Amino acid sequence: MTRWYAPGRKRRRGPAGSSNKMAAPGRRLCLVEALLLLLVGAQALAPSHHLSAQDLARLRAALERPFTDLQAAYHSIVGLHSLGLRVADEKAACNFVKSHVDSSSVDSLFYAAQSIRVLSGCEVTISNETRELLLAAVSEDSSITQIFHAVGALSSFGLPLASQEALSALTARLSKEENVLATIQALETASYLSQQADLSGIVEEIEDLVARLDDLGGVYLQFEEGIETTALFVAAAYKLSDHVGTEPAMKEEQIIQLINAIFSKKNFETLSEAFSVARAAGSLSHNRYHLPVIIVPDGPAAVSHHQPVLRLQVTNVMSKPLTQASVKLDYAKSASTKATVLQQTPFALSGEVFELNFMNVKPASGYYDFSISVDGDNRFIANRVEHVFFWHMDWILAQDYDQ
Repeated sequence: MTRWYAPGRKRRRGPAGSSNKMAAPGRRLCLVEALLLLLVGAQALAPSHHLSAQDLARLRAALERPFTDLQAAYHSIVGLHSLGLRVADEKAACNFVKSHVDSSSVDSLFYAAQSIRVLSGCEVTISNETRELLLAAVSEDSSITQIFHAVGALSSFGLPLASQEALSALTARLSKEENVLATIQALETASYLSQQADLSGIVEEIEDLVARLDDLGGVYLQFEEGIETTALFVAAAYKLSDHVGTEPAMKEEQIIQLINAIFSKKNFETLSEAFSVARAAGSLSHNRYHLPVIIVPDGPAAVSHHQPVLRLQVTNVMSKPLTQASVKLDYAKSASTKATVLQQTPFALSGEVFELNFMNVKPASGYYDFSISVDGDNRFIANRVEHVFFWHMDWILAQDYDQ
């Protein structure tokens, strides 16, 4: 039998037909003056998705599949590197790459070069014939993909490249291939070229691509082509922006909507899909301009006199704690009276969690409107959380079991 009653008051009668006899002594569960945290509504600029620890484990597992070919090796090696991880056996991975590279294929050389670049102690000798093959592919007669792969291979192998000529070929070809994926590949291609070349025309493509995104209910932004293409765009946009020293032409709300779309993906059907999400996660966690902040309760979203401390995790999109941040309760107001019960109060860092003893102000029963801000890095976005409601209860839930 379960009964609700307030401390110091008569017990409420149970529903019709129930017994009002006192139950025999038994197990009792009590929740006294609890403060329940409800993250609801009105967080227009707060991400609703990110990579939790469980999500990261699934993504890592998807990337750690055995290599089936050189492209698969590239997706695994570079994808894991984007997450700050390495393949289990780098020597074996290096041997696989070197034994599977086709020196007559621009695509194969790109996958090998990109993989070798992030593997420790992995080197390969490039012949003059291979170099000439790659340089010849940097032409307006080649596809955007071929130009991208040729330039990326030359750069990763440390071979010289005439950036202005490559830019001319890229620009000319882009006028013939105006699809989304080709434009995204053009962004990444430009990130390998010298900053002395005029890359402004390619940089402007970022804003044009943003305009082509589909807005889904004001919560998600993604290309019609899907999450994989959307994630590759985010990675390429930040890579080029970091390279040229120009903030990408994306509004804060748009970035958050992109985050929601990309990280709503929890299971990965293909290795390339996992790779693209990993690339986006790495770019959103390590770039010069924007660092999205994730604010979530640590443990059960409740405090009481027995557990009076509100605990928050403040992380990046990969759930890495942002311990360098400063977290502050801007205000806590009663939703009914609008009276401010606490304001301008800092959270204290305890290990990797930020803590605040809200019960010190002895709040009355009711709902509270909270505003929490996170500062400490001028790149922070989504670092203001408003309309977080708390419910202060003075009921005891007692559950007796008849003996």
